[in-house]
Amino acid sequence: MSAIYPIQRSPRRRSIAIKVRDGEVLVQAPQKMPDRQVYAFVQAKQAWIERHLREQRAVLQQLNKRAWQSGERLRWLGEPLQLEVQQASRKSCERIVQNLVATVTPRSNPAKEPRDLVRKWYQQQAQQWLDDFFRAWPSAHELQPKSWSVGSFSSKWGHCNRRGELKFSWKLWLAPEWVVRNVVIHELCHLREFNHSSRFWRLVAGYSNDYQQAEQWLRQHGMTVLNEAYLDYNDAP
Repeated sequence: MSAIYPIQRSPRRRSIAIKVRDGEVLVQAPQKMPDRQVYAFVQAKQAWIERHLREQRAVLQQLNKRAWQSGERLRWLGEPLQLEVQQASRKSCERIVQNLVATVTPRSNPAKEPRDLVRKWYQQQAQQWLDDFFRAWPSAHELQPKSWSVGSFSSKWGHCNRRGELKFSWKLWLAPEWVVRNVVIHELCHLREFNHSSRFWRLVAGYSNDYQQAEQWLRQHGMTVLNEAYLDYNDAP
């Protein structure tokens, strides 16, 4: 079993867990838990594992892995953009109508430079979107962050800390704008409720009437939008 499902052991872990992510399985177990106990747990969850593997692999097969070459599809706020990679003496990245043009230099790493330029473009555009959002956010609202920024997360859309600072993954802006808005509101609500209690969700509902649809969208597409090997999603339900 361990050859098929890798086991990650940790002295800090107190219980066993199974993660199915990107069409792969990882078993996490306490450092001293006997192998037979780990195997028995996995065997009991085998049907659950296989179902999630089938579902995830079916989704991944609908998309092409990203090679960062001209002709690939990207998205900005859900709207399709076509990546165009070209060479010149200076690096840049700009949107021209429905094309996102990444200009690399002749000595650039062809597998890395377009990706880095596109990521930087998304971070800049996303920061501008956030600045505009909070500029229009009524000052009378009790939910007022101390700061907001754009970074990169591999497994979450955004983060709020107890200092009132918000940070979001640049990958979020591949999603439709109504989904982006809901994620920002979600993190804003953590300024008051630093949890996911029923009080938290009532607070979210007070600011957004379509948050449940947004949560469903995020659950459905997070596996490929957050994954830099894909950075895309299938429009089909």
